[in-house]
Amino acid sequence: MLRGFAARGFKSLHDVRIELPRFSVFFGPNAVGKSNLLDALQVLSRLASERTIGDALHAPVRSYPAEVFTFPPGGLQGLLQRPSAEFELEARIETGPAPSSRSNGRASRPSRRHFRYAVTIRIEPATGALSVQDEYLCEFPQNWRQPRGRPRIERDGDHLVVRRRGQGHPVHEPLGLNHTQLSNRRYSGELFTEYDLARAELSSWRSYYLDPRDAMRWPMPPMEVDDIGVSGEMLAPFLYGLQQRHREAFLQFQRVVRSVVPAIGGVNVDLDARRGTLDIQIEQAGTLYSSRVISEGTLRVLALCAIAVGPTPAPLIAYEEPENGVHPARLELVAGLLAGLAARRRSQVLITTHPPLFASTALRLARQGDLEVGLFNVSIEAGASRIERFDVAGPLFDDRELKEALATRDEVQLFEAMLRRGWLDG
Repeated sequence: MLRGFAARGFKSLHDVRIELPRFSVFFGPNAVGKSNLLDALQVLSRLASERTIGDALHAPVRSYPAEVFTFPPGGLQGLLQRPSAEFELEARIETGPAPSSRSNGRASRPSRRHFRYAVTIRIEPATGALSVQDEYLCEFPQNWRQPRGRPRIERDGDHLVVRRRGQGHPVHEPLGLNHTQLSNRRYSGELFTEYDLARAELSSWRSYYLDPRDAMRWPMPPMEVDDIGVSGEMLAPFLYGLQQRHREAFLQFQRVVRSVVPAIGGVNVDLDARRGTLDIQIEQAGTLYSSRVISEGTLRVLALCAIAVGPTPAPLIAYEEPENGVHPARLELVAGLLAGLAARRRSQVLITTHPPLFASTALRLARQGDLEVGLFNVSIEAGASRIERFDVAGPLFDDRELKEALATRDEVQLFEAMLRRGWLDG
């Protein structure tokens, strides 16, 4: 679980620090930095596991490598004229349950462990050369006050000190390498338990930017996958795997789909034996429709339901604008599905959104005490994103404040219309 996150020099995240609960909703108008936050999380996740920094910054990250660095005055042209630029990402993570060795019948380690991981990446814009300029990994107690022992990775002068468990001499790695030490698989196993735990947590985060217009309609063969893919491109093989190997989970998926879209009578994944490709088929009023022709909104709902019922959900799920293409009457159910993942403690969920319905749903959940909820307003000032958390438990959070935080006129009108209809009561 991600307890805290900080970014400096990353796109519009000039200097941002946030504390994160189990369910977080980030709302605000276009072009304020909501997507940049998800990109930063994805980059940090990939830096922990990809072979090189260049690999970590390539697709599905939505920028050229140079474009993830904060632009100076003059934009990209101004950046290219500079000798170097840097961004720093930092996470406070809770991992677990951790493997524990036992002595005299008692566990020698707690079931959950807490780490702070930070990394600074430099680019030479003229050549595109990327390098690690700082890296830090250290275990902390649950209160995060003092480090627990010496850092496993830290900078010392012009090199990084990489420590193992026990009394062995640390390894000294030079600064300026094109990969992080956390992604270095040589540092694994019994002497590097902390590395394995942090790497496993960070690399298992999932960010979704669904593409129902194109990627989700690609013909795909059966394959063993544990996720629907960043763009939803693996939805068909994922559902086919559920249908063949996790029948109860697939039946649950069908029930959830019908609860969100009652007009759908059933969902199946058909294997074309001649072409060797999969086709998602939905049944409506006795007629089968292929995923090649069903609406973008329906594909989005199928993807969301697949995430919600998957047998091995990711510890952190970041989902961009789940309302896109979904009928307004179904948004409450979609919000409930995402909140349910967090409420059942299956995943930590981060949502970016425009419509106030998701913000209102989060507010209601927080006031009911059913879920640890964070509601964040994202705005921009002089090109720098600001992320401010509301006190959802306090009396100051009223309808007027929520409306003012939503910057565009259409969104305010939508909010007022929902109030008149009683959609936001409670």
